[in-house]
Amino acid sequence: MRIGTAIKPKNPLDLSEIRAIVSTYLDRKDLVICLRVSRDWFNNFVGHVWHTIDMTKDKKFVSIGPELLHKYGHCIRQVFNVHTFDHVKTLQHPKMDSLTTMSVVNIINPFHRTLEFDLIRRCNATLTELDIRGQAPPSNSSRTIPERDENYFDIGILSSSLMSPMGSSTVGNRLTSLTLTGIWFSHEGFTNLLRSSPTLRKLALSKVGIVHYTGKFDEFKDSSVTSLHASLAEICMPDPGPGWAPSLLNQFSRLEQWHLPAVDRSKNWGNDPDFRRELRRCCPRLKTLRFDQVANTDKLSDLLLDSFIEPESCTFSAKNLSNSMVLSLVSHSNTLTTIIITDKCINAVAMRWLYLIPKSCSRLRVLSMRQLVLDMETVKENEWRCEDLTELHVRFQGLEDTQLIDGCIKDMCSRRKKPYCITPGNSISKQVSNHLLEFYRLTTICLGTKVYSLPSPFEE
Repeated sequence: MRIGTAIKPKNPLDLSEIRAIVSTYLDRKDLVICLRVSRDWFNNFVGHVWHTIDMTKDKKFVSIGPELLHKYGHCIRQVFNVHTFDHVKTLQHPKMDSLTTMSVVNIINPFHRTLEFDLIRRCNATLTELDIRGQAPPSNSSRTIPERDENYFDIGILSSSLMSPMGSSTVGNRLTSLTLTGIWFSHEGFTNLLRSSPTLRKLALSKVGIVHYTGKFDEFKDSSVTSLHASLAEICMPDPGPGWAPSLLNQFSRLEQWHLPAVDRSKNWGNDPDFRRELRRCCPRLKTLRFDQVANTDKLSDLLLDSFIEPESCTFSAKNLSNSMVLSLVSHSNTLTTIIITDKCINAVAMRWLYLIPKSCSRLRVLSMRQLVLDMETVKENEWRCEDLTELHVRFQGLEDTQLIDGCIKDMCSRRKKPYCITPGNSISKQVSNHLLEFYRLTTICLGTKVYSLPSPFEE
């Protein structure tokens, strides 16, 4: 090298690793511009251009020629809203074999189903998330097999599509998340689906119809599902009549989380002690519960009080706050460590009951009520006994201004570095600060604005 020759610093965007990071923050229009810079840039950005196809938004996708799919079909990883014959036909290109996520809407035409399941079979080595939405069954969700019609979706076809290319159910697919909406299925087909999906962790069922099972029921208790999204009736209600099979609850021995959008019980519901015993036997690991807003709060509180055993985490809507709901939570005060309350509450009477939660649930570590506003005077009347609290999300009346909240948090951080003492003052900021400093283990806090991390007490 000649003396005095300057070495020009390399542009960071000349590094493939940097371009890979940048590409994740660009929309498709900017990605296409980047393709034209150079061959190296083209190679780094082309995969992101073709990564995700939404059939409802990318309307021109069905008109692209097979030559383009031959070049770039292997780059497509996600396909959403497949619901017409043209959509399905376009996806039949053999290079479309590396999908990780797929959503299918209105699978009614049997010919469409065949092509859709052919695509699933082709991608079963890479597919991890699948969402299938069909025509919702009628309100009467019990049918015998001879009564099924062309709208019946045989879930057994899906399970066979998810098997390995060798056709062996012992070698499963890579599916981790499955959503089934508006479909019929038999207990036998459902069991085969779980058996052929050994990596399935998240399962969501909505508006499903269960077809009576008329043969010998082969119960499968070793599914890998740990997170379930389904109403109570869709999982726990055995079908009435001579052809009924055990409830689907028997399939979830590893279940840890259950999100219940509805808690209505059908006419064939047994008594609560029977369900409680079945739940303990079938789902011994179930500790996390989430409930959406329901029309009848009493049904929700009764279910929480009588049926679930030693829950550790419970999430529910503030619109279902009531004396019975709070008392149901308090009945589990020995095990509850996390309570998350979503939405707002405009019922002043229900809000008064809310103050019992931190007062009675002494084992709480996480308390999140982001949209609820507490009155500090009422808080003082109901002393909080959750000494192990580590995370808190709540608002206080009179402490709505961003600057006041920042000042309160700074005051807490400053005083945490010194031996604790109550600082005199009647301002709402000082009252909240004095109250929260009593919780030495509190590390994460949000008072209506951003989330703050607090220093450890007495930290130099």
